[in-house]
Amino acid sequence: MFKVKSPDIFASEIAEFLNLRLEGQDFLVHAPCSAAHFRNASFFFLTEDDALPETKLAKHRDVLVLSPKSVPHQKDRFSIIVSQNPKLDFIRVINEFFIEFDPSQIAASARIHPDAKLGKNISVGEHAVIGPEVSVGNNTKIFNNVVISGRVEIGKECIIKDNATLGSEGYDFEMDENGNPVHYPHIGRIRIGDRVWIGANTSVESASLDDTIIGDRVKIDDLVQIGYNSEIGAGSMITAGVIVSRYVRIGENSWLAPNASIREHIVIGKNVMVGTGAVVVKNVEDGVVVVGNPAGVLHRRIQRDTDPTD
Repeated sequence: MFKVKSPDIFASEIAEFLNLRLEGQDFLVHAPCSAAHFRNASFFFLTEDDALPETKLAKHRDVLVLSPKSVPHQKDRFSIIVSQNPKLDFIRVINEFFIEFDPSQIAASARIHPDAKLGKNISVGEHAVIGPEVSVGNNTKIFNNVVISGRVEIGKECIIKDNATLGSEGYDFEMDENGNPVHYPHIGRIRIGDRVWIGANTSVESASLDDTIIGDRVKIDDLVQIGYNSEIGAGSMITAGVIVSRYVRIGENSWLAPNASIREHIVIGKNVMVGTGAVVVKNVEDGVVVVGNPAGVLHRRIQRDTDPTD
Protein backbone atom coordinates (compact mmCIF):
# COMPACT_ATOMS: atom_id res chain seq x y z
CA MET A 1 0.00 0.00 0.00
CA PHE A 2 2.77 2.42 0.96
CA LYS A 3 6.26 3.20 -0.21
CA VAL A 4 8.66 4.45 2.45
CA LYS A 5 10.54 7.67 1.73
CA SER A 6 13.76 8.88 3.37
CA PRO A 7 13.64 12.65 3.04
CA ASP A 8 16.24 15.12 4.24
CA ILE A 9 14.07 16.98 6.72
CA PHE A 10 15.08 19.01 9.75
CA ALA A 11 13.46 18.80 13.16
CA SER A 12 12.59 22.48 12.80
CA GLU A 13 10.64 21.71 9.60
CA ILE A 14 8.63 19.07 11.44
CA ALA A 15 7.84 21.59 14.18
CA GLU A 16 6.83 24.18 11.60
CA PHE A 17 4.56 21.68 9.83
CA LEU A 18 2.84 20.94 13.16
CA ASN A 19 2.73 24.65 14.05
CA LEU A 20 4.57 23.82 17.27
CA ARG A 21 7.86 24.88 18.86
CA LEU A 22 11.11 22.93 18.76
CA GLU A 23 12.89 22.74 22.11
CA GLY A 24 16.60 22.00 21.65
CA GLN A 25 18.96 21.82 18.72
CA ASP A 26 17.99 21.42 15.10
CA PHE A 27 19.21 18.41 13.10
CA LEU A 28 18.30 16.19 10.18
CA VAL A 29 15.67 13.50 10.87
CA HIS A 30 15.83 10.43 8.63
CA ALA A 31 13.09 8.06 9.87
CA PRO A 32 10.26 7.45 12.35
CA CYS A 33 10.77 4.80 15.00
CA SER A 34 9.17 3.36 18.12
CA ALA A 35 10.03 4.44 21.65
CA ALA A 36 11.41 0.94 22.24
CA HIS A 37 13.74 0.82 19.23
CA PHE A 38 14.90 4.27 18.24
CA ARG A 39 18.20 5.16 16.63
CA ASN A 40 20.24 8.18 15.64
CA ALA A 41 18.50 10.81 13.51
CA SER A 42 15.02 9.42 14.19
CA PHE A 43 11.82 10.59 15.90
CA PHE A 44 9.23 8.92 18.10
CA PHE A 45 6.33 9.85 20.38
CA LEU A 46 5.46 9.42 24.03
CA THR A 47 2.01 9.16 25.61
CA GLU A 48 0.96 10.57 28.99
CA ASP A 49 1.80 7.24 30.62
CA ASP A 50 5.22 6.81 29.01
CA ALA A 51 8.45 7.64 30.81
CA LEU A 52 11.28 9.22 28.89
CA PRO A 53 13.82 6.46 28.09
CA GLU A 54 16.76 8.50 29.34
CA THR A 55 19.27 5.63 29.50
CA LYS A 56 18.69 4.72 25.87
CA LEU A 57 18.66 8.34 24.77
CA ALA A 58 22.07 8.87 26.34
CA LYS A 59 23.50 6.39 23.82
CA HIS A 60 22.10 8.16 20.76
CA ARG A 61 22.33 11.50 19.04
CA ASP A 62 19.91 13.66 17.08
CA VAL A 63 16.69 12.11 18.35
CA LEU A 64 13.42 14.06 18.20
CA VAL A 65 10.71 13.30 20.78
CA LEU A 66 7.05 14.25 20.37
CA SER A 67 5.94 14.51 23.97
CA PRO A 68 2.75 15.56 25.82
CA LYS A 69 4.90 17.69 28.13
CA SER A 70 8.26 19.37 28.22
CA VAL A 71 11.06 17.32 29.76
CA PRO A 72 14.68 18.15 30.62
CA HIS A 73 16.90 17.35 27.65
CA GLN A 74 20.51 17.37 26.61
CA LYS A 75 20.83 19.72 23.69
CA ASP A 76 23.38 17.58 21.92
CA ARG A 77 21.41 14.36 22.40
CA PHE A 78 17.74 14.95 21.69
CA SER A 79 15.14 17.65 21.17
CA ILE A 80 11.49 17.94 22.12
CA ILE A 81 8.28 19.03 20.43
CA VAL A 82 5.47 19.38 22.98
CA SER A 83 2.14 18.24 21.54
CA GLN A 84 -1.37 17.86 22.93
CA ASN A 85 -1.70 14.63 20.93
CA PRO A 86 1.76 13.24 20.18
CA LYS A 87 0.54 10.07 18.47
CA LEU A 88 -1.73 11.98 16.09
CA ASP A 89 1.04 14.45 15.25
CA PHE A 90 3.47 11.55 14.76
CA ILE A 91 1.06 9.99 12.24
CA ARG A 92 0.60 13.33 10.47
CA VAL A 93 4.36 13.75 10.08
CA ILE A 94 4.76 10.22 8.70
CA ASN A 95 1.95 10.78 6.21
CA GLU A 96 3.37 14.12 5.09
CA PHE A 97 7.06 13.34 4.80
CA PHE A 98 7.91 9.64 5.11
CA ILE A 99 5.46 7.62 2.98
CA GLU A 100 3.63 7.73 -0.30
CA PHE A 101 0.97 5.53 -1.82
CA ASP A 102 2.00 3.07 -4.49
CA PRO A 103 1.20 4.51 -7.92
CA SER A 104 -2.40 4.04 -8.98
CA GLN A 105 -2.78 1.19 -11.43
CA ILE A 106 -5.24 -1.45 -12.53
CA ALA A 107 -3.79 -4.96 -12.45
CA ALA A 108 -3.88 -6.98 -15.64
CA SER A 109 -5.64 -9.84 -13.83
CA ALA A 110 -8.46 -7.61 -12.50
CA ARG A 111 -11.87 -8.23 -14.08
CA ILE A 112 -13.79 -4.97 -14.44
CA HIS A 113 -17.09 -4.97 -16.31
CA PRO A 114 -17.14 -2.37 -19.10
CA ASP A 115 -20.31 -0.84 -17.65
CA ALA A 116 -18.70 -0.18 -14.24
CA LYS A 117 -18.07 3.51 -13.57
CA LEU A 118 -14.60 4.24 -12.22
CA GLY A 119 -13.44 7.72 -11.21
CA LYS A 120 -9.98 9.20 -11.62
CA ASN A 121 -6.80 7.84 -10.07
CA ILE A 122 -8.29 4.44 -9.15
CA SER A 123 -6.19 1.44 -8.12
CA VAL A 124 -7.49 -2.10 -8.59
CA GLY A 125 -5.43 -5.06 -7.38
CA GLU A 126 -4.72 -8.53 -8.72
CA HIS A 127 -7.76 -10.75 -9.41
CA ALA A 128 -10.25 -8.17 -8.15
CA VAL A 129 -13.74 -8.39 -9.68
CA ILE A 130 -15.96 -5.34 -10.24
CA GLY A 131 -19.47 -5.80 -11.59
CA PRO A 132 -21.51 -3.77 -14.10
CA GLU A 133 -23.60 -1.80 -11.58
CA VAL A 134 -20.67 -0.58 -9.50
CA SER A 135 -19.49 3.02 -9.32
CA VAL A 136 -16.23 4.05 -7.63
CA GLY A 137 -15.21 7.59 -6.67
CA ASN A 138 -11.92 9.32 -7.35
CA ASN A 139 -8.71 8.23 -5.61
CA THR A 140 -10.18 5.03 -4.20
CA LYS A 141 -7.88 2.02 -3.86
CA ILE A 142 -9.20 -1.52 -4.23
CA PHE A 143 -6.75 -4.26 -3.33
CA ASN A 144 -6.21 -7.88 -4.34
CA ASN A 145 -9.07 -10.38 -4.68
CA VAL A 146 -11.78 -7.89 -3.75
CA VAL A 147 -15.21 -8.77 -5.16
CA ILE A 148 -17.74 -5.96 -5.70
CA SER A 149 -21.05 -7.03 -7.22
CA GLY A 150 -24.63 -5.85 -7.45
CA ARG A 151 -25.65 -2.21 -7.07
CA VAL A 152 -22.76 -0.68 -5.16
CA GLU A 153 -21.80 3.01 -4.91
CA ILE A 154 -18.37 3.75 -3.42
CA GLY A 155 -17.27 7.29 -2.59
CA LYS A 156 -13.92 9.00 -3.07
CA GLU A 157 -10.64 8.29 -1.27
CA CYS A 158 -11.72 4.92 0.09
CA ILE A 159 -9.52 1.93 0.93
CA ILE A 160 -10.85 -1.59 0.35
CA LYS A 161 -8.38 -4.20 1.51
CA ASP A 162 -7.63 -7.69 0.22
CA ASN A 163 -10.43 -10.27 -0.06
CA ALA A 164 -13.24 -7.93 0.99
CA THR A 165 -16.66 -8.73 -0.49
CA LEU A 166 -19.14 -5.93 -1.17
CA GLY A 167 -22.54 -6.92 -2.48
CA SER A 168 -22.83 -10.47 -1.24
CA GLU A 169 -26.30 -11.95 -0.85
CA GLY A 170 -27.82 -11.64 2.60
CA TYR A 171 -28.60 -14.70 4.70
CA ASP A 172 -32.38 -14.44 4.44
CA PHE A 173 -34.66 -17.48 4.02
CA GLU A 174 -38.36 -18.16 4.42
CA MET A 175 -39.72 -21.69 4.86
CA ASP A 176 -42.22 -22.91 2.29
CA GLU A 177 -45.20 -25.18 2.99
CA ASN A 178 -42.91 -28.22 2.88
CA GLY A 179 -40.41 -26.81 5.32
CA ASN A 180 -37.82 -25.99 2.66
CA PRO A 181 -35.86 -22.71 3.00
CA VAL A 182 -36.47 -20.28 0.11
CA HIS A 183 -33.90 -17.52 -0.34
CA TYR A 184 -35.08 -13.89 -0.46
CA PRO A 185 -33.13 -12.39 -3.41
CA HIS A 186 -31.39 -9.16 -2.46
CA ILE A 187 -31.78 -6.51 -5.14
CA GLY A 188 -31.15 -3.36 -3.08
CA ARG A 189 -28.03 -1.19 -3.00
CA ILE A 190 -24.91 -0.62 -0.97
CA ARG A 191 -23.95 3.04 -0.51
CA ILE A 192 -20.46 3.75 0.82
CA GLY A 193 -19.42 7.30 1.65
CA ASP A 194 -16.12 9.13 1.26
CA ARG A 195 -12.83 8.22 3.00
CA VAL A 196 -14.15 4.86 4.18
CA TRP A 197 -11.75 2.05 5.14
CA ILE A 198 -12.95 -1.55 4.70
CA GLY A 199 -10.68 -4.26 6.08
CA ALA A 200 -9.45 -7.53 4.66
CA ASN A 201 -11.92 -10.45 4.54
CA THR A 202 -14.80 -8.17 5.50
CA SER A 203 -18.27 -8.73 4.02
CA VAL A 204 -20.92 -6.07 3.38
CA GLU A 205 -24.27 -7.48 2.28
CA SER A 206 -26.55 -5.95 -0.32
CA ALA A 207 -29.84 -4.60 0.94
CA SER A 208 -32.91 -6.69 0.29
CA LEU A 209 -34.83 -3.82 -1.32
CA ASP A 210 -33.52 -0.51 0.03
CA ASP A 211 -29.94 0.42 1.06
CA THR A 212 -27.10 -0.86 3.17
CA ILE A 213 -25.26 2.35 4.14
CA ILE A 214 -21.68 2.96 5.30
CA GLY A 215 -21.31 6.65 6.18
CA ASP A 216 -18.40 9.01 5.49
CA ARG A 217 -15.11 8.34 7.34
CA VAL A 218 -16.25 4.98 8.75
CA LYS A 219 -13.29 2.68 9.44
CA ILE A 220 -13.99 -1.07 9.38
CA ASP A 221 -11.32 -3.53 10.47
CA ASP A 222 -10.57 -7.01 9.09
CA LEU A 223 -12.96 -9.97 9.44
CA VAL A 224 -16.13 -7.93 10.00
CA GLN A 225 -19.67 -8.84 8.88
CA ILE A 226 -22.09 -6.02 7.99
CA GLY A 227 -25.58 -7.41 7.53
CA TYR A 228 -28.07 -6.28 4.92
CA ASN A 229 -30.11 -3.09 5.30
CA SER A 230 -27.86 -1.90 8.12
CA GLU A 231 -26.55 1.66 8.45
CA ILE A 232 -23.23 2.70 10.00
CA GLY A 233 -23.12 6.39 10.95
CA ALA A 234 -20.35 8.73 9.85
CA GLY A 235 -17.07 8.57 11.73
CA SER A 236 -17.77 5.26 13.46
CA MET A 237 -15.02 2.69 14.07
CA ILE A 238 -15.68 -1.06 13.82
CA THR A 239 -12.83 -3.30 14.91
CA ALA A 240 -11.86 -6.88 14.05
CA GLY A 241 -14.34 -9.72 14.35
CA VAL A 242 -17.48 -7.62 14.85
CA ILE A 243 -20.81 -9.01 13.63
CA VAL A 244 -23.45 -6.45 12.70
CA SER A 245 -26.68 -8.28 11.91
CA ARG A 246 -29.40 -7.16 9.49
CA TYR A 247 -31.36 -3.92 9.89
CA VAL A 248 -29.00 -2.50 12.52
CA ARG A 249 -28.59 1.27 12.93
CA ILE A 250 -25.35 2.59 14.43
CA GLY A 251 -25.08 6.33 15.14
CA GLU A 252 -22.21 8.66 14.30
CA ASN A 253 -18.82 8.43 16.02
CA SER A 254 -19.48 5.14 17.77
CA TRP A 255 -16.85 2.50 18.50
CA LEU A 256 -17.40 -1.27 18.36
CA ALA A 257 -14.59 -3.20 20.05
CA PRO A 258 -13.32 -6.60 18.83
CA ASN A 259 -15.76 -9.52 18.58
CA ALA A 260 -18.84 -7.54 19.56
CA SER A 261 -22.12 -8.89 18.18
CA ILE A 262 -25.19 -6.78 17.41
CA ARG A 263 -28.57 -8.48 17.09
CA GLU A 264 -30.85 -7.69 14.15
CA HIS A 265 -33.05 -4.54 14.24
CA ILE A 266 -31.00 -2.96 17.05
CA VAL A 267 -30.48 0.82 17.17
CA ILE A 268 -27.22 2.05 18.69
CA GLY A 269 -26.96 5.77 19.36
CA LYS A 270 -24.25 8.32 18.65
CA ASN A 271 -20.89 8.32 20.44
CA VAL A 272 -21.45 4.85 21.91
CA MET A 273 -18.69 2.42 22.84
CA VAL A 274 -19.51 -1.28 22.66
CA GLY A 275 -17.00 -3.31 24.66
CA THR A 276 -14.95 -6.30 23.58
CA GLY A 277 -17.11 -9.41 23.08
CA ALA A 278 -20.31 -7.58 24.06
CA VAL A 279 -23.60 -9.05 22.82
CA VAL A 280 -26.08 -6.24 22.17
CA VAL A 281 -29.69 -7.44 22.27
CA LYS A 282 -31.52 -4.18 23.01
CA ASN A 283 -31.29 -0.58 21.81
CA VAL A 284 -28.50 1.62 23.18
CA GLU A 285 -28.90 5.33 23.96
CA ASP A 286 -26.42 8.01 22.90
CA GLY A 287 -23.11 8.53 24.65
CA VAL A 288 -22.72 5.39 26.80
CA VAL A 289 -20.35 2.46 27.18
CA VAL A 290 -21.99 -0.97 27.08
CA VAL A 291 -20.29 -4.26 28.01
CA GLY A 292 -21.14 -7.88 28.70
CA ASN A 293 -23.55 -10.58 27.51
CA PRO A 294 -26.22 -9.39 27.33
CA ALA A 295 -24.69 -5.92 27.05
CA GLY A 296 -25.58 -3.37 29.70
CA VAL A 297 -24.58 0.23 30.35
CA LEU A 298 -21.32 0.59 32.28
CA HIS A 299 -21.09 4.38 32.34
CA ARG A 300 -21.48 7.44 30.18
CA ARG A 301 -18.82 8.13 27.58
CA ILE A 302 -16.87 11.38 27.31
CA GLN A 303 -17.85 13.14 24.09
CA ARG A 304 -15.05 13.10 21.56
CA ASP A 305 -14.47 15.76 18.97
CA THR A 306 -14.14 14.67 15.37
CA ASP A 307 -12.57 16.44 12.46
CA PRO A 308 -14.87 16.14 9.43
CA THR A 309 -11.80 16.15 7.20
CA ASP A 310 -10.29 13.00 8.77
